[in-house]
Amino acid sequence: MNIIFGRDNAEKLREKYTVLDLETLIVEDNKMEVFCLVPGDKIAIQDLPQLESWTKLHDDFLQAYKDEQYAFCKECIENLKGKFGGELDSFYEEILKRIEEKDVKV
Repeated sequence: MNIIFGRDNAEKLREKYTVLDLETLIVEDNKMEVFCLVPGDKIAIQDLPQLESWTKLHDDFLQAYKDEQYAFCKECIENLKGKFGGELDSFYEEILKRIEEKDVKV
């Protein structure tokens, strides 16, 4: 996974690449927005028509995580694993671990 720090950097790359929001980290009282750049060679040509719907589902997943809608997050993860050439699978696994650590019954 290629990580990008800062919205300005991400926006510059969005013109040519698939760039997805990940999360906002707090580092020494400063907010740092983190993004993922999905290399073009990771998305098969036959998957290109679905790229927009995957991106929307990813965005919906992030919003659900922020809203603590963990059951929906788990459903999204099931549907997003392997998408984007598998580039975000480790991120989805990490979020799933966080959800499970909160011991939320969903």
